[in-house]
Amino acid sequence: MNLTAQTFEPLEYVSDILPGMKAPNPDIRTITDPQVAAEHIEAETASRLDALFEHFTGTPAVLLSGGVDSIYVAAVAVRLGARPQAITIITNGESDAPNATAAAAALGLTHDVIRLEVEDVVSLARVVMNRLGTSELWEVTAGIPLVAALPTLSRITNLGAILTGSGADAIFGGGRKLTHPVESAEARAELDGLIRAESSANFRYDRLVPDFYPDLLRGFADRLVHVFQTVRWWQVAEQFAPPALFGEHNGAVVDKLALRLACSKALPDSARRLAWTAKAPIQRSSGLMPTLATAAREFAANLPGATTYTDPRTED
Repeated sequence: MNLTAQTFEPLEYVSDILPGMKAPNPDIRTITDPQVAAEHIEAETASRLDALFEHFTGTPAVLLSGGVDSIYVAAVAVRLGARPQAITIITNGESDAPNATAAAAALGLTHDVIRLEVEDVVSLARVVMNRLGTSELWEVTAGIPLVAALPTLSRITNLGAILTGSGADAIFGGGRKLTHPVESAEARAELDGLIRAESSANFRYDRLVPDFYPDLLRGFADRLVHVFQTVRWWQVAEQFAPPALFGEHNGAVVDKLALRLACSKALPDSARRLAWTAKAPIQRSSGLMPTLATAAREFAANLPGATTYTDPRTED
């Protein structure tokens, strides 16, 4: 592969750097073997983290959501000799924590699980809205876990890079389903279009809140790393064809197949099952959206006359 130089930048606005990335180019997706794609992912992840650890000295942290992307980042970091502090943000009763806890234990990481009660979520939502200047639900629920992690981050002596798996879904078609057989030319064109549309929309500076991370994290923003959001990663991933990214494992259809294979290889035998678990985006899987909905119902129920005809806590 003819790749651009490796970078230690926390993230790159790939769509701004490569304005033509949205143009269809399915013919470049020539890597069909998921094992070959997994080897490329393994090499590139190690290269990226090496560059980051050389630049950001100190103790790294990893925002461990319990999904394959962040688990894989943590596993490769450990393989390279780092021992990142793992941080998981969860609302009570939600399902992310067990997988994150199992991954941290298998990798020998110190792990802080921060459980948010309803009042914590409401308080953090106010902080996020004030800092970002918007109440848009997706932005607010993306911001809450980051702000919730700040006290733990501030206690880490000589904090290094703050690692996240952000960007993997966009470049590997995470959460997507193809309507054509994976071996077909139609599937190749469909996947190419989906990935280019999502990546070009997300990997750019001019979004609803352009300075999302500086506004939200302030002094910590310059070390929050989107491991998979770089020009070089885009160049690697745009060569993956549908059979490298979609397949079956133990009879179940999976996405991000090559990444899951790489993750399974990087984990200890006892934890390899974690590479194959499915997880929604953190805004949903952490329970933040239903928690805010419950808080909104409670607020509405206490408005004057709110329960005259129905109860906002229970009505549709």
